[in-house]
Amino acid sequence: MAGEASDPKTFGSWEDAFQYPIATVRGMERQLRNDINSNREKLRVLVGASYRDLLGTAGSIVEMDSQMQEVDSYLGNMGFRCNSRLLDKKAANLKAWNNDSKATDRERYSLASHLAVLRSCPDVISRLLKTGGSVLLAAKALVISRLLHKKLSLRKDPPPYLEVLRNRLATLRRKLLARIDRRLQSAQSSETALVEAMCAFSLATSSSPTDVLRHFHHLRQAAISGLGQREGDNKGISESLRLIFKTLRDCQNVFPAQLARALEDLKAAPLLHGSDVQSLRELNLEIHQRWLGEDINSFIPYVRHDDLQKTEATGLLQQWAKRAFSIFLLDLRKTVESSESSMVVVQLRQDVLELWLSDKHHSRGVGASDMLGAIRTTFNSRLQQLLHSHTEKLEDISAMIDLHLQTWKSGVSDAWPPMWDNPIISMDPTSGGQALKNALSTRAYGKTTFVESQSEAYSSWLNTINDLEKLITKLQETKWTDNLDDIDDDDDMLEDLQSALSEDDPHLLHRTLEDDLVESFQKLRIAIQGHADILQNDDVDSTVSAHKAAFLLRVWRNISTHLPSIYRGLEMEAAFTPSLQTQLSKAALQKPISSCDGRITKILSHKLLQARILWEGDPQSPVLPSPWAFRLLQEIVNSMAGFGADIWTPQATDILKQQLRDALAPIVKMLPEEKWQMNGDGSNGKPNNKGDESALNPEQIGESHRQSGDKEEPKGNMDEGEVCIGERSESAPKTNGNTVEEPPGPSNDVIKDMRIQRLFDCFYLDLATTMKASVPPDDPEKDFSWLPDSFAAAESNIWDDLGEHSNEYLHRMRKDAEAYWKRTELLFALLA
Repeated sequence: MAGEASDPKTFGSWEDAFQYPIATVRGMERQLRNDINSNREKLRVLVGASYRDLLGTAGSIVEMDSQMQEVDSYLGNMGFRCNSRLLDKKAANLKAWNNDSKATDRERYSLASHLAVLRSCPDVISRLLKTGGSVLLAAKALVISRLLHKKLSLRKDPPPYLEVLRNRLATLRRKLLARIDRRLQSAQSSETALVEAMCAFSLATSSSPTDVLRHFHHLRQAAISGLGQREGDNKGISESLRLIFKTLRDCQNVFPAQLARALEDLKAAPLLHGSDVQSLRELNLEIHQRWLGEDINSFIPYVRHDDLQKTEATGLLQQWAKRAFSIFLLDLRKTVESSESSMVVVQLRQDVLELWLSDKHHSRGVGASDMLGAIRTTFNSRLQQLLHSHTEKLEDISAMIDLHLQTWKSGVSDAWPPMWDNPIISMDPTSGGQALKNALSTRAYGKTTFVESQSEAYSSWLNTINDLEKLITKLQETKWTDNLDDIDDDDDMLEDLQSALSEDDPHLLHRTLEDDLVESFQKLRIAIQGHADILQNDDVDSTVSAHKAAFLLRVWRNISTHLPSIYRGLEMEAAFTPSLQTQLSKAALQKPISSCDGRITKILSHKLLQARILWEGDPQSPVLPSPWAFRLLQEIVNSMAGFGADIWTPQATDILKQQLRDALAPIVKMLPEEKWQMNGDGSNGKPNNKGDESALNPEQIGESHRQSGDKEEPKGNMDEGEVCIGERSESAPKTNGNTVEEPPGPSNDVIKDMRIQRLFDCFYLDLATTMKASVPPDDPEKDFSWLPDSFAAAESNIWDDLGEHSNEYLHRMRKDAEAYWKRTELLFALLA
């Protein structure tokens, strides 16, 4: 194996390479050839770069040579032309030419320069006005043009177009003065801009500082009036007050010292020598100034700068401030009176007072205390008017009630959908539960179309009143301390300012709102009372009147349960409520009482008391009321539900119960024996015991009836579900095979049982008609005065018949009646 090849570059001679195998020698050969090729490429690149650099250097040398030759040519020409003899000759020729032409051309050049500058002045003024340049520089150009025009107009042969220039300059003067007025009126103008505009006005009109001050006051007064009279923009009031205070600051800072210094600076140098005038390219003063003449070149404007003293400026400022504040108050009154939004008025009050307090120290000496009082009075008066107008809108509810009652349609105006009709069942639940809640509320509270419209109108009015309360609360919570920090502590007017603005004014508005609400609700009560009186005296269908009464009750309930927070705690009882509830109760009881009267009359014609078999105890007593009593309560509850379950408040239910007691008095006070005595047969209800005839006691009659009932149903139709009282069996009972003749009326025992059953019914009805406000007696076992007066006759007779067992017997009956009422009272939820 051949050893590793060494680097051929390290060999001393070519013979050293052949010490290695042939393969190694050939590898070294390839390596050397590759190195040779690589070095050849490097050398070629190096030589090529050097050649390009050499060519560039040669080109630079050639260019330098051509430039040196050109410079040498220029220097030779300059040397030739700088011959002193040639220059002296030219100077002499020029001097001779000037001397020859000076006398003849001076006048011509002067006229040309005057006309050139005069024609350029309108262009200068127009350019400055268009670009918003300096009005003082434009006024200087106007003064220069006025001088030139006067000088040219004095010539024997003035130029023909001089009048055209004069008219143009007059137009530009009016535009310049209008631009100056706008700058003086602007609230954004700085003091530097104001001083410049005042100097321009003084130059353009040759006015003194006193004239400038009066003109400035006039412009600012007009601007204040214009801002305050802007329609539909309440910001104009704040801007006008801000402009008043800015005018006060500007006058105190500018007049008289700062304006006097600025006017004095105008007289420090000739007008044409000012740097600003010299910079006007259109005038070409570097050409024409020498030909304008000494009178124009040395002109200095004459303006009086020291005729206005400090005391005079202060007096004029105070007079102007009084007029400006009077205009501001007048515009403020017009603005707040034209605004129908309380929120806008309160916000404007906030802005005006904040602005007043922040700059109040500038208004000293102009009746600041009276001014602040006038501002407060203006806002308070308008807010009171707005509070009154908003509360008066409650009369719209009364008007809606009048309209609804006048356009009432039975079956339409008093109809509302049932609780679970198809729209409720098929309501889309994806829209949330609020729609279902609103629909159920509408049905549960009897919200007909009329009630719903009234409720929406009242809710809108109530939201407005609540917003007014929030505004008053906002006034109470406003802190003016930040605005008072810059005010001196010795100022007596601001000593109680926080109390006046955050306590006195809100308290006045709060009391006004409360009084207006009391008055408005009183008017509404009077209106509803009038409707209640009309319904009470109305002889039309009592059902229609009752539905109208229910409508009025729902309206008043909605109002009385949703009162403004400021009105809560005040008296809201209405005298018409019991009247409406009484009328409603009469209508609800009319049909059930009429049906009950017919049933009881029919029951009294029966000869048997079939409910006798259901009695319990020893001695036996009723445990169930008669069907007529149960059905009476059921019909009353259904009738009440027909007017809506929502209107039967405890007070309304008590009124209905009292009317029910009074209505039952002539019905239940007729006892069974009285009925038979009025039949006209002269019998007292007792059978005649003649021959083999004998009377049956109640147990025998009941047993006989039960035996016959097993074989054949009793004849005659039961009155609408009467199951406890019926006719005697058609077949005569038999005793010991003998037929007993039918007595002409019920026996004494049957009559006694009927009276006992009647008393149990009275107990049951008394429990059903017990009013919430009634107080139970101390000893109900002996004291029956809590029973209706109409039941006294029945109770007295039974007491006498029962004798020594009466207390225990009646006590048990009362307990049984109470037990049955507890089991059934949920069936009559509206009465319970």
